[in-house]
Amino acid sequence: LVNNIWRQPQLLKLPKNYDAIFQFYHKRKCSVCRQVPKDPTICLLCGLMVCLREACCKSSSGENMHEAVRHSIDCGAGTAPFLAVNSATIVVIRGKRACIWGSIYLDAFGEEDRELKRGKPLFLNYERYQLLETQWLAHRFDHTNRKWILHRDQL
Repeated sequence: LVNNIWRQPQLLKLPKNYDAIFQFYHKRKCSVCRQVPKDPTICLLCGLMVCLREACCKSSSGENMHEAVRHSIDCGAGTAPFLAVNSATIVVIRGKRACIWGSIYLDAFGEEDRELKRGKPLFLNYERYQLLETQWLAHRFDHTNRKWILHRDQL
């Protein structure tokens, strides 16, 4: 008899230092289009890098759906959080809507550096990452995020 242990789903384990993510993904080629994306974005459910807001990896099945939207359906049953590498922000795609959740990587003063303009080292904030994971597990994004946009399958 095999002893199967059930484990609760969880988001990816991420490195403490944001620079490790940036250096690894910044010039990495997409596995679909073989190009370096303008905005490399990582699925926090499985780790796949997608081309966010680019038409190069649109699904060819006639849906006219960009890669991140298609991936949120295939990997997250319609809901998936992504880490946008060039801005250190979390993008949540949920059905036909999307929002900027915020950042899980903060500087030494506990502040976000959206778009990485200040150039300060960023570190994983475990409390924020746990909040993101809790909202994902409990399907609470609708109740906690107010600024949703219709993405029109263009993410």
